[in-house]
Amino acid sequence: MVVPRKHRTITHVQCTESFYKASVMDELKSSPAVTPQDRKKMLGILDRFERQAVDEEQLLTTMSDEDLLQHAQHQQQQHKQKGGSSGKSSEAGAGAGAGTAGSKPLQRKLTPKEREELIRKAMEEEAKEDALPDEGDDNIGPEERAEMERMVEQEYQDFVKRFADVDLDQESFESIWEKLNPDERREFQEKFVISGRLGEDDDDVSGDLEDGPDGVKGISDDDNEDEEMEAKKLLQEMSETLERGGQKVASEGGQAMTADLDIDDLKAIRDAEIAELIQIWRPWWEVEAEESGQLKKVVVSKVTDSEAQEKRDSERLKAASNIILQEGDTTSTATTTGASNIPGQSRSGSGTVLEQFVLDEEAMLRPHQALVRPLEDIDQEAQQRAQSTVPPMTKAPHPSLIYHICGLLFAFAATIRVFNGDLQEEPEQVLAHIFDLCPFFAPPPPASKSSTPRSGTAATTSSASGVMQVEDFETTLAILQTSSLNSTLWKGDTVRLEMLSLLLRDLTLILARPSRCLRCIRDLEAVFQSCLATATATTTKRRGGICSKTTLHRLLKKLEFYESYLLSELIMKSDRLDRVRTEVVMAGIRVRQEIVGWTRELEQVSRVVGGDRDDGAVAGAYAAGDGVGNASGGSGGGVKEKKVLIEELS
Repeated sequence: MVVPRKHRTITHVQCTESFYKASVMDELKSSPAVTPQDRKKMLGILDRFERQAVDEEQLLTTMSDEDLLQHAQHQQQQHKQKGGSSGKSSEAGAGAGAGTAGSKPLQRKLTPKEREELIRKAMEEEAKEDALPDEGDDNIGPEERAEMERMVEQEYQDFVKRFADVDLDQESFESIWEKLNPDERREFQEKFVISGRLGEDDDDVSGDLEDGPDGVKGISDDDNEDEEMEAKKLLQEMSETLERGGQKVASEGGQAMTADLDIDDLKAIRDAEIAELIQIWRPWWEVEAEESGQLKKVVVSKVTDSEAQEKRDSERLKAASNIILQEGDTTSTATTTGASNIPGQSRSGSGTVLEQFVLDEEAMLRPHQALVRPLEDIDQEAQQRAQSTVPPMTKAPHPSLIYHICGLLFAFAATIRVFNGDLQEEPEQVLAHIFDLCPFFAPPPPASKSSTPRSGTAATTSSASGVMQVEDFETTLAILQTSSLNSTLWKGDTVRLEMLSLLLRDLTLILARPSRCLRCIRDLEAVFQSCLATATATTTKRRGGICSKTTLHRLLKKLEFYESYLLSELIMKSDRLDRVRTEVVMAGIRVRQEIVGWTRELEQVSRVVGGDRDDGAVAGAYAAGDGVGNASGGSGGGVKEKKVLIEELS
């Protein structure tokens, strides 16, 4: 194109918006006086610059930076010795060639003043040559000359039309860049080095800049920014696709596509799309359990709720109840029916279940000594006890201590999943989640000395020292749920039983080995150490945040006490951990029964309604009524009370 090549000025080299203003305005002012002969000369200059650029490109791309400088100096010396206009013209041509190769190493080594001088000399020599008759004009016929003039005029008018209503004082560089055609963009890139982001839709320009010499990047110079833009673009395309599909279906007389999608479905789609860009962390205890056979991979083609499945779940509950050696009737709550042995199942639109991991509950109900363990694991646990720096236990602790540790491990499993396995990136936020979820381990609030824990069960009492006492895991779970009603872990979505089932499975796998419990406690100790490194002696925040340094020290000592307890003979050579793990397994089975029973009654209500309301509305109305407590069909008062505790957050 003629117009950009005509304006080889300092402002053009500087790559600023003033270049566009000066170039376009000068051309618009001079356009009435331009004659066909002047346009022909402009075209001749264009052809010569093109030939010089190609020759210089082929020569200079094969030379290093030092060779390029030596070559330019050698050419200048030869031209000075020869003298005459031809020498000056060659020198100017070489300088212009180096100047036009905007992304070449030689130009980047020149100062702005040197670039200005080279361009000025090139334009002077071109003007002198234009004054002489061009030998090539004799070989151009009238038709070819007319065609060339027509093309020049057409390109010029197109350029003027695109920039006719552009205020160069107000327009940004990116907006002006969008108005250039691909040839003009490529021409601009060949002449000048661009260090900023110009745009993301021009693949040719992006490739040229990204593969430029010396690693010079223009459009794609930040991988993190590219990934973020890709994620945003992906979500935008997904939204537009759903909208177009809904409009199309609605135009054909059907129901819009998005009518069956609630906000949770859209969030699930969004999370699935983002999951392709972000790797989801898998808990290390799941990996160990898979290797040891405690987690088994199964493929279920269809979800069934047959009487045989319900009978197996009831028998499993009764068997687990017989293992627990404690006072009181614990089998009264084991008569509920209707459970699915597939926690966290993923279903397709037809109700089928994909490949997934299922907890081997029979193995979890066996004593710790009966679990299949490699010899190296046993040696590793012995080394952990020998290398421990915490003082040993001097006397048996309170029986409630094991349930306090279970509550802390439950909160740890939930928190580490929220932070995708990285606890050291934001240690203060990690502790805030732990304090929200586990009242047994949280620092007391400023006005909480006279307060008592919320619990409607007689199994929860307080000792003279103010320690919260619990006698079973069912009560522990109810306290955890009640205290975390306003936890940031559940904000944005209601607490789903599927999530609770997953966390109970995590807790079961952690309690399967004392070494796993110790690893969780030590990971929390590392988080406390990180917080202590930045905490001050007077820093105090509200409950749920970071407390004073003294409080953090006291809680760290409490963690060390937990570690000493898990390393003691009381745990290693007793069935205490086995009994608690059995209670957790029973709680997990009951939660799955709640899921199946709630889903079954929801389907019955939906059939009665007859489609007048969508499932989401029915679910909300159903959850607000008394049906939640009787989700599994149980009618006993004790059963209903425990169901309400489990589903209190849903």
